[in-house]
Amino acid sequence: MASDLRFVMVLMIVVSSVWAMLALPSLRQRLPKIYLIARSWWLMLAALCACYVIAKITDNSQHLHSRTYPYQWLLIAFFLLIGVRGGYEIKRLWHLPSKARLISKLQARGLQPNTQPFIKTPCDSKRAYTRLKFLDLLFSSVFIALIISLIALQQLTWQREQYGILFFVLFASQFNDIAQYLCGRLLGHKIFKRGLAPTISPNKSIEGALFGSVLAAILATLLGIWLTSFSWWICLLAAYGLAVSGIAGDLLESAFKRQHGVKDTGTMLAGHGGVLDRIDSLLIGVPLFTLFYWLLG
Repeated sequence: MASDLRFVMVLMIVVSSVWAMLALPSLRQRLPKIYLIARSWWLMLAALCACYVIAKITDNSQHLHSRTYPYQWLLIAFFLLIGVRGGYEIKRLWHLPSKARLISKLQARGLQPNTQPFIKTPCDSKRAYTRLKFLDLLFSSVFIALIISLIALQQLTWQREQYGILFFVLFASQFNDIAQYLCGRLLGHKIFKRGLAPTISPNKSIEGALFGSVLAAILATLLGIWLTSFSWWICLLAAYGLAVSGIAGDLLESAFKRQHGVKDTGTMLAGHGGVLDRIDSLLIGVPLFTLFYWLLG
C-alpha cells in the first residue's frame, strides 16, 4: 500500500478514535466544545479522505505506460466546493442584510458579543451592499489564488507521481493551528506581555506563534519524511515556511472579520465557524508552495 493511502487510513483511525472517546457521555458533558470541534474535524477529514481514495482508483482497462485516474475530478470538485462555500461567506459579509442575519445567529449561539455593531441607517436601508475596501479585494484575491493553487498542486503532484505532497502541505498548516493553540494556552504572555497583533487578534500571543511554529515545523517535517521523497532539510524549510505563512493567513482573515464586525464567517462547522475560519492558515502558504514547487520541481 502506498504511503499516502496508509496515512489516510491511520489518520481516520486516530480521528475516529478521538471523536468516539469524546462522545462518551461523561467527557461530552465536561468538554462540549472540544467534542464539537472533533466532530467537525471528523466530517471534514472523512469527506477529504473519501474523495482522495476514490480519486486514486486507476483505470486498468488500457495498458498504458502512465497511470490514469478517471475519478480525480472528485478531488477537484471537493476543492471547488470549498471555493463556492468560501465565496458565499465572503459575499454574505458584503451583503448588509445577510451580515445582519449572520451576526444575530452568532449572538444567539453565544459566539458574538451581544452588542449591535451593525445598525441600519437611512443610507444603509437604501444600500444592499457595503462599499468594498482594499482589504476586501486583497482577501478575495488571496482566497481565489488558494483554490486555484489547491487544484494546480493536486494536478502537479499526480503528474509527477508525488502524491503525498498534497497531504504534507495541507497538514503542515493544520499542525500549526493546533501547535499555536497549545503553546498559546501554556505559555501565552508569560515571556512577552504584548500580544502578537493586539488590534487584529487580541488572543494571539507571541509565545504561541514562536514556539507553535517551531513545534508544527518539527511535526510536519516528520510527516514530510514519511509522505514525500524530499530530504529532511527541504521538509524542514517547507514546513517552517508553511507554519509562518499560516500565521500570516490567520491574521489576514482576522483583519477581514474585524473590518466587518464578526467573530466567525459562519456557523457551518460547529466549534470552528465557517469554511474560511478553517482554511485561513492555507491562504498564503499553499499558493507560495505551489509556485515554488512548479518552478523548482
